[in-house]
Amino acid sequence: MNTSLALTAILADDEPFMRAALRERLQQLWPELQIVQECEDGLSALQAIQRLQPQLAFLDIRMPGLTGLQVAQSLQGALTRLVFVTAFDAHAIEAFEAQALDYVLKPVELPRLAKTVARLRQALAEQAAPQQLAQALKNLQQQPAPRPAAGDWLQVAVGSQVRLVHVDDVQFFESDSKYTRVVAEDCDGLIRLSLKELLERLDPQLFLQTHRSVVVNRRHVRGVHRRGEALELEIKGREERLKVSTQHHHLFKAM
Repeated sequence: MNTSLALTAILADDEPFMRAALRERLQQLWPELQIVQECEDGLSALQAIQRLQPQLAFLDIRMPGLTGLQVAQSLQGALTRLVFVTAFDAHAIEAFEAQALDYVLKPVELPRLAKTVARLRQALAEQAAPQQLAQALKNLQQQPAPRPAAGDWLQVAVGSQVRLVHVDDVQFFESDSKYTRVVAEDCDGLIRLSLKELLERLDPQLFLQTHRSVVVNRRHVRGVHRRGEALELEIKGREERLKVSTQHHHLFKAM
């Protein structure tokens, strides 16, 4: 481990705006902590930890290449203290706390991060390490992935900012390569979830697929318009209309 007086850390998250948010808040709460490298995937994070041996590594749970948990498995026995950055639900958080692992809950908010920083400061001062890491990782891998549903919030990238959008406020989702466009009344941005992943997690009674690249929140459908054999949806407060593919016409016959 780095034996200098300065505390060092790396940040690993494949979403630049998430890394920026965590970095800015850490600098505010822990100015003496030096961020020596930022990584966009699990493999580069693993290599950076092995090369730089920082005191801390903040690892996103979901990253390309290697997940945060896989990086942790590869580092068992290393002296770097791992901090998981997670959007997992309360049940998974209990697993973190039961195994005395450190975590930062997404979206990164100052009050929550302040508690994590205080816990880390104390652990580093006492040279304490999480116990039973192998069993903890096994337990965490069995936790279900976070599921956006009614009552949940999405972290939407709008330019260089992150906006929190309530799922119920989303008017429609539109596939955009490896990202998905999220459109709400006052927000138009991107999330790193495919449309297929969203369909598996959203309420099928509320969110309807109208096209291979579009999912609509039926609460925000103002009207259904027929143009010859084609159907178009009018969305509340928006001028643009969304086309409905023929195979999905049956969803709107009763509307």
